[in-house]
Amino acid sequence: MAKLTQEELQSIKDLQSKYNQTLFEIGVTEAQRIALKDQLEKLETSKDTLFKDLVTIEQKETELTTVLQTKYGQGTINAETGEITPAQ
Repeated sequence: MAKLTQEELQSIKDLQSKYNQTLFEIGVTEAQRIALKDQLEKLETSKDTLFKDLVTIEQKETELTTVLQTKYGQGTINAETGEITPAQ
């Protein structure tokens, strides 16, 4: 019966090891890709929520500006002191 040399047998084992390591790394890469995809989706959702919040804040600012202009007239408000400088 023929038998492989030690070098031939080692070559087969090395190839099997490289094959298995490559399959493992493909799995790790795919798992990382899925995790990144999930993270990106969460970031997109968070961004959408923040943009909706921004629109709400802008609406409230417009409403408050209207109320204050009705009460005090046109002017500039110092947000630190609350002083109103009338428009000229």
